[in-house]
Amino acid sequence: MRLVGSAITIAVAILGFAAIAQQTGSGSNQPPAESPPPPANGSQPQVDESALRYFASQGDTRRVNAEIARLRALYPNWTPPSDLSQLSGGAAAAAPDPLIERLWNLYREDRIAEVRAAIAERQTSDPNWKAPEELVAALETVEARRRLTNASDTGQWRTVLQVATEAPSLLTCVNVDVLWRVAEAFARTDQPNRTRDVYTYLLQNCASLGERLATLQKALTLLPEQQVATLLQFERKTGESPDDFTAIRDELARRRVERASLDSKATASAEDLAVVERLIQNTNEAGPVLILGWYNYHHGNPARGLELFKTALDRDGGTKAAEGYAMSLRALERLSDAEAFAYEWRERAPESMKIYLDVATALLSQDPAPRLEPQVLARIVPVVTAQRFSDAAQALGWYSYNTEQIRTARDWFRTALTWKADDEASAYGLALTTQRLNDRAGFNAVVAQWRSRSQRIADLADGANPATGRQPVTTPPSPVAQAPLAQPIESAPPPVQPRPVSREVTVERIETEQTFSRTEGNVRRRQTQARSALGRNCTMTRNPAGLSGDSALTRGWCLMEINRPMEAVAAFDQAIATGSSRAREEAAYGKSLAYLRKNLTSEAAIAATEAPQTRERRVELGASILTQRALAAYRDGRYVETLMALSERARIVPEQNDLLLIRGWSYVRLGRYNDAEKVFRAVQQTGYSEEAAAGLNAILEITGRMRY
Repeated sequence: MRLVGSAITIAVAILGFAAIAQQTGSGSNQPPAESPPPPANGSQPQVDESALRYFASQGDTRRVNAEIARLRALYPNWTPPSDLSQLSGGAAAAAPDPLIERLWNLYREDRIAEVRAAIAERQTSDPNWKAPEELVAALETVEARRRLTNASDTGQWRTVLQVATEAPSLLTCVNVDVLWRVAEAFARTDQPNRTRDVYTYLLQNCASLGERLATLQKALTLLPEQQVATLLQFERKTGESPDDFTAIRDELARRRVERASLDSKATASAEDLAVVERLIQNTNEAGPVLILGWYNYHHGNPARGLELFKTALDRDGGTKAAEGYAMSLRALERLSDAEAFAYEWRERAPESMKIYLDVATALLSQDPAPRLEPQVLARIVPVVTAQRFSDAAQALGWYSYNTEQIRTARDWFRTALTWKADDEASAYGLALTTQRLNDRAGFNAVVAQWRSRSQRIADLADGANPATGRQPVTTPPSPVAQAPLAQPIESAPPPVQPRPVSREVTVERIETEQTFSRTEGNVRRRQTQARSALGRNCTMTRNPAGLSGDSALTRGWCLMEINRPMEAVAAFDQAIATGSSRAREEAAYGKSLAYLRKNLTSEAAIAATEAPQTRERRVELGASILTQRALAAYRDGRYVETLMALSERARIVPEQNDLLLIRGWSYVRLGRYNDAEKVFRAVQQTGYSEEAAAGLNAILEITGRMRY
């Protein structure tokens, strides 16, 4: 009969893990138990085969194999009977004890507490009665495995190592999951070399192909890539069932190319690039395409990058594919195409908006000034105004100047300075345009403010610099050559800005404090479940199409654990399309959290409606989405939108102190000092006295009011 696992001695296990207690400082001070010595005459040792006999009588092949492996580990010189049927009866078999048989039945059904209770009851009535040693050992092993598993599931890594030290009989190929958990515990306690040792032990001794591959997949998530590469030497290339670690090698190559794709100074090997090309051909996923697209973009081949980003877009590559496509168009100097494309994607993500503004600025800054259609300018101007982007406002100023729209140019330079007061180029443009318009008062005001900081403005005032612009045109264009540019959109006068104070709250700090503990706790629980189910083999690139709803859902949570949320979105989409109502609800919830992790609040809100959610989840997701919207608006200086998002959030959940501080500073920015003071004083009473005092001091500095 073929055995499950391999005969691994406890002595070997102890050699691998005996140092656990010393390294963690929490293990037993007693030396580990030694394996029983072999008989002096080489005969069969005295082994309690009662458990083996019972499992054989029940026809429980799995437990028979596990028990044989365990006995071999304890007694290296013991060999099982050649005919296991000898264990199930025969003339020499003693009459079974009904209680013992009942205890083994309970053990077989995993009713461990009832076994313990029955043993205690029998010992109470018969103090001289003892349970079979094999049964007691089996119970202790099961209980130790449960303690170790529970500690692992809850992240108590030192407890995992302590239990493993106290129960070395668990550390065999019969319990591969236990070995995986011990390896992770070493990694989580900053002992990567010990993690590598556990994986080496598994690959050298355990025979299951699936478990060996899963071991390397786990190593990918916990070990440096160099250590993972050294583990590949244990690949079994001969025999009845050789290993196939190609997927691991492909993943390592993909990672190397991905790193090089973000660094123009790093170069990937031709072999690694060929692997990613093959992944592109063999899957329909956008991930490998994006990696190769960014690699070509950052290594001087934007034309190839453009092709790859187009493929990624066709494969639902999302905002990263769109960003790459727009940036490749810009690198190829196809600025008109880049502006039109980036405009359609501008609101999908904060980075998409930045790219659109950069592309629009580059389009306006060409020399000579380009011929832009009215609809192009009609797209650019409202976005620049809404985003208060000073570089684009300055570019609009020079565009207007070079197309002989001098008054409009002056207004745009003024607007740019309003948004960025230290912008010397905009100040020079304002000086130039006021001079061209014979606006003596305006010109003198600019010179007075900037003479000491800008040599060219001083030269302009002294007559040493001719009245020419940064991008002058040789011949003024005809009236039909360029579309007229609208002047900056004027709204209410900007509020008085507070002078800098040392304790002003920043968005960065708020984002650090706002961790959404309930949301992340739920994610962690589901990721742990996915880890148990998949063994983290989701690190391999795979198209979720064709997976069942439950399998796709599990893959999605696994991808969330290794922080690949956009790939998780695709898995959750498959679960929504094919899963049960429960799976669809879970998948819509996971998809929303994935988008939130990438700050894609609009997509998260849409995803939350793809399947009915419980009231608790609706509140949780709604609060998270509104919080991100408020923080993004505050960071971008859109304080009215910040207050609107905070007020909407406050209708569904209480507003905590960090967001109240954001509300207070938004009021300050809008000049609503009375409202701001009320908020800061309310926060001050809840224990945030130092942060609130910073806001109150800022108000006092602005208004000159005496503090009571």
